[in-house]
Amino acid sequence: MKYTIYTLDDISIHNKKDDCWIIISNGVYDITEFLPIHPGGISIVMMVAGKDATDYFNELHRPEILKEIGNNYLIGFLDNESGITVKPNNLSRL
Repeated sequence: MKYTIYTLDDISIHNKKDDCWIIISNGVYDITEFLPIHPGGISIVMMVAGKDATDYFNELHRPEILKEIGNNYLIGFLDNESGITVKPNNLSRL
């Protein structure tokens, strides 16, 4: 699969229940289809919709979750010029 490079501006507009992207460790995830089945509910995810959710994600999830289901939703990567730094504990999926 070929991935796209996105800017923060590209990602920020995808902040609705019917169009929801998040950033985790520089990976860009379209989780729109995952929202209805998210175990913690939709509203908690909507707090980080269109934003970098790395710290939030790492606080609440096992690191393995990105390996288990994350690649199903990975659509690209954050542009290196964004100023966001990759968190080392999630690099194994890349």
